[in-house]
Amino acid sequence: MALFSRPLPGTLPMTFKLLAAILVPSIIITVLAGPSASMGFGLAMGLGMAVTPVSKPQQAAVLIFIAAVLGSLASLAGSTPWAIALLIMVSALLFAASNRRSAGLLSLTPIIIILFGPGAVDLSWWEAGVWVIAGGVVGGLITRMLKFQAPVRPVEPFVAWEHGIAVGVLCAAVMYWTLASNIPHGYWIAVTVLMALRPLPEERRDTLNGRLVGTFLGAIIALLAVVFLPLWGALVVAALSMFFLIWYTLGGAYVMQALTLTPMLLIFSSLGDLDRGLELTAERVGFTVVGVAAAVVVAILLRYWERQRQSRKGLTA
Repeated sequence: MALFSRPLPGTLPMTFKLLAAILVPSIIITVLAGPSASMGFGLAMGLGMAVTPVSKPQQAAVLIFIAAVLGSLASLAGSTPWAIALLIMVSALLFAASNRRSAGLLSLTPIIIILFGPGAVDLSWWEAGVWVIAGGVVGGLITRMLKFQAPVRPVEPFVAWEHGIAVGVLCAAVMYWTLASNIPHGYWIAVTVLMALRPLPEERRDTLNGRLVGTFLGAIIALLAVVFLPLWGALVVAALSMFFLIWYTLGGAYVMQALTLTPMLLIFSSLGDLDRGLELTAERVGFTVVGVAAAVVVAILLRYWERQRQSRKGLTA
């Protein structure tokens, strides 16, 4: 894993275009409908950008509709432990099924459930559905207009289902426990597992290491900005973090994506409140460590299952 790396050459112009394409509608929706609608719309834009390059229009529409249904159900469920746990399990199975087509195709659907349910997005069930569909469609249109390309990366059926079931059980259990125990921001544990434990085995080590190292370094940046800079200076750091996050997402190392994501989230969430910033930073780092540790255990289990399956194939060959 490369600790620090440069973004891919030639991606800077596309970064500016993508930043404008994301910020302009997000700002408009924030003004007209509020921050929750903007967050839901923005998350769904990411989903639309993920599914469109590797799907036919009809397939992308179905996937966006599935995400909208899950978002609506999550908004209805709120912070009800058993309902959110059930939805996480369902989304993990759908994630597994879609990974057979291409790895990570529906990776944002469990995140949608977490944020639309107990998370920061506060919308009614029908608003959730509308904003997910709107964001997904706009994300797909942006992808088409900017001519984004992405390779189709199918996952072997056994690997896809083992990953989906293991991640689903773990994250459902985590969500039930954190909600039943009223642990603030405990859902970050599940988010860490979902984002860092990739369906393709060859990617898991780098993403798990990158999530841990990047979050720790990003938390230090956020802490320094919140403690030593005025509000406008901290917001500049957050805005720059957003810019570099998009730049590195177009082809940089995962550790740099985690490093830039963390200060952006923590600074925008605290908005000049020092005590709030310190609390969120400590929670972010602590829950990331717990999430990575849990994901490592699952990764070891998945590797064991893979070796057992290969051994059985060898015996029957």
